[in-house]
Amino acid sequence: MSEHAPVPPEALKSSAGTPRYVEYATLPPDVVPRPEGIQFQHNTFVVSVATMVFISLITFFIPLLNGLLGGAFGGYHAGQMKRALGAALVTSILVPAILLSAYALAGPHLVRLFSGLGTWGWIGLHVTGTFLGAAAGAASRPHDTERDLYQPPVRPL
Repeated sequence: MSEHAPVPPEALKSSAGTPRYVEYATLPPDVVPRPEGIQFQHNTFVVSVATMVFISLITFFIPLLNGLLGGAFGGYHAGQMKRALGAALVTSILVPAILLSAYALAGPHLVRLFSGLGTWGWIGLHVTGTFLGAAAGAASRPHDTERDLYQPPVRPL
């Protein structure tokens, strides 16, 4: 039995009292309906850049390791070497720019950002680590997905 009550005929009429009619049309095969409103599309490049920037900013105080970690996670997420190296290029420009602009708010002493290493040494290590990490992350992606690591459990009949 149905859980829903039948729809009364009065509910099928418009506010003017005329009955409502619905016509169904067949769409051509090359036309697909599109929902209205916001459509979220997964953009791998933007997410890879965001991952690299986020991890690099969190670990900014570890000069080479911050780029390696950010590049490895972002490169793994990118999945392709070309996309991973492009994301590393954007990240190697964004992260030093964000840190230098944040440090510039404190005063004009840009030389003492990283006292022993210096600003240019930190940028060099960050860029090197980011590109190495991105290449390692993108190179490890196919090996991980080809092995079929996840296999659903077999249920007995």
